Amino acid sequence: MVSSSKAARQAKREAEGKGPKKSLASKAKASADNSNSASKASSVNGDDDALIDADEDNGNGDDVKVNKEIEKLNLQEDADGISDRVTTGVLASIESSRDVKIISSSLTFHGKVLFTDSLIEVSYGRRYGLLGENGCGKSTFLKAVDKREFPFPEHVDIYLLNEGAPKTDLGALEWVVREAENELQRLETLAEDILEKDGPESPILQDIYDVCSTLAVKLHSCY
Repeated sequence: MVSSSKAARQAKREAEGKGPKKSLASKAKASADNSNSASKASSVNGDDDALIDADEDNGNGDDVKVNKEIEKLNLQEDADGISDRVTTGVLASIESSRDVKIISSSLTFHGKVLFTDSLIEVSYGRRYGLLGENGCGKSTFLKAVDKREFPFPEHVDIYLLNEGAPKTDLGALEWVVREAENELQRLETLAEDILEKDGPESPILQDIYDVCSTLAVKLHSCY
């Protein structure tokens, strides 16, 4: 029941052309609604493309949302593709040597020091394994090596399998080579289709040819 004083205040506001005064609860609800509307508008305007892949729109309102932020976290890169890792290291072995020795090595990930003032030594023809608890930095170290954030010489080929491979009778290198051959074949077929549809002036063709050339050189070195 509204008190006489409150009724008088409401009548005065109406006489002045003002609506009823909003309660704190109604203000909070309006603020939340505005926030949700702004969030939706941001997504529509493309401001939220870190979380939504516009190419996934299937036209029926059931858009598949791809969390690219998580994908970046898996790659350990920020939104600009810059590595989240900080490394140091000095190549102590001869540049042209098949054996690699890197001294004064350190690796920091998001401010956490994973190792410091360490020796990285890899000898040709030998196999190595990384042992450690979950989260201690094994994958982070391998990703840093793959991106050549440590000074591995350019003549040393580096292949990183960033996810589990299906069960197979092939060895690790054989499996990687087969996958590279399949990818090369896929790109060559794609290039032929683009050449037929868009002609030789398509800007995508040169990028595909560059990747194919790099893959072919890498594959040749494995044979």
